[in-house]
Amino acid sequence: MSTATQHKMDQRTQSQKMAQVAYERVSARKDSNFKDYATTAKKFPSLIHTCGLSQAVAFGLAKGDQAYLDDLASVLRAVGYKDLADASGLDSKARSTPLVAYLRLSRDALLAAGWLKRYAEALAQKGADHAQDPR
Repeated sequence: MSTATQHKMDQRTQSQKMAQVAYERVSARKDSNFKDYATTAKKFPSLIHTCGLSQAVAFGLAKGDQAYLDDLASVLRAVGYKDLADASGLDSKARSTPLVAYLRLSRDALLAAGWLKRYAEALAQKGADHAQDPR
C-alpha cells in the first residue's frame, strides 16, 4: 500500500480526532476527584455558550479547574491548535486572538467541551452502574 493510500485511510474528521483525545483524557481522570471533574465537564459547554470562551476559561482558572482546562487544550491541540500546551495557553489565546479567529476557537472549544462532557457523563454512569451491580 502506498503512503498516499495510507494517508487517505488514516484521515479522520475533526470530530473523530476530538472524540479520541477527549476519551483518552477523561479516562485518565478516573480517580478520587472524578466527581468534581465530571461536574465541571457537564457545566463548561453551557458556560462557554453563555459567557464566551475567554470568560469561561478565566472562571475555570479562578475556580481551580486546571485539569479540565488542560484536557480542553489537549483536545483542541489535536485539531490544529498546536500552540495550546495547557490551560494558561488556552487562556492567553482566548484573550489575545483577533475576532474571527476567536469565534472559530470558541466554536471549536464548544465542540471539544461537548466531547469531554459526553465521556465524563458516560464514565460517571458506568462507574455508578458498576457500583450498584459489581459482577
